[in-house]
Amino acid sequence: MEINEKLTAANIRYLLTMQAIADAGRQIRNAYLAEYLHIKKSSVHSMLKSLVSLGMIRKDDDNVIYLTEKGAETAMRYQQYYRKLVSMMQKCFPELGENENAVLALLSEIPEQSLQQLLQRNE
Repeated sequence: MEINEKLTAANIRYLLTMQAIADAGRQIRNAYLAEYLHIKKSSVHSMLKSLVSLGMIRKDDDNVIYLTEKGAETAMRYQQYYRKLVSMMQKCFPELGENENAVLALLSEIPEQSLQQLLQRNE
């Protein structure tokens, strides 16, 4: 992914979710994503079109969704960033728990170069 390419919190949520589904050995399908994320299938369809245009996913003839190499690499990086931010937030704000929405919002606003530097910090 180009360092200047900006992902939204929703893009990141979908990528992390699809990576988790793939890691569990399940096929990624629209209906399963909608169920997993508790959203409408039409919303999933719209987001998937966006992720295809970003080169993050592809669909086969049976509508099975696959992360592209770019998508898988991006998901793995953001998974690391996510874990680091969760760890930091839990140290500073233990009462918040994981707070997925806050972490995803931060991930979408912090430049990736800064996120990469964050991973290299020892705390």
